Amino acid sequence: MDFWRLLTNHLFPDKLALIGEAAKIASEEGTPLYIVGGAVRDLIIGRPVEDLDLVVEGDAETFAYLVAKRLSGHVVSKSQFSTAKVRVGDILLDFITARNEHYPKPGALPQIAHGTIMEDLSRRDFSINTLAVALHLGNDHSLIDQFGGVKDIQNGLIRSLHDKSFTDDATRILRAIRYEQRLGFSLEPGTLKLLTRDLRMIDTISG
Repeated sequence: MDFWRLLTNHLFPDKLALIGEAAKIASEEGTPLYIVGGAVRDLIIGRPVEDLDLVVEGDAETFAYLVAKRLSGHVVSKSQFSTAKVRVGDILLDFITARNEHYPKPGALPQIAHGTIMEDLSRRDFSINTLAVALHLGNDHSLIDQFGGVKDIQNGLIRSLHDKSFTDDATRILRAIRYEQRLGFSLEPGTLKLLTRDLRMIDTISG
């Protein structure tokens, strides 16, 4: 698939141009930069792209300040989860640090650390959200699909990545049903079994 062409068909030209500039900066700085998750999924399905996350291998905040300086923008927010937003004119770009995470107990906020793109993808909720496209490699916008996400999209399946997924974060139960309904997909049988087993974990979600 030509993902840059897909982006061209689904994004406003001004935002696409800024993403291209961010990709150029990443290439010049030797900073791996990826489009990850729902945006890649929706591009493959042919749905409108709503949220577009740019994942940085390194420190997203540092990269965000660099992008803001180069593009005459400014950083408008940061978070405890190593994310940063850059505003250039009326356009926002979301930069997220690739990370791994550990849940000290069910329902707790995760303890995070900087990680590789593969570690970041492996911590995600469902296979269809583990797809990534590299932006820092010039015109070679190669697809990363380590967890069978494309196949599950083709088969219309919502598949969790491991058997403790809903225990770690019970909001994934709600997200699984939301994706099932929004996309017209089905819960993969093993995932449905785990979801049913772990329904009681919804009580661990804080207000």
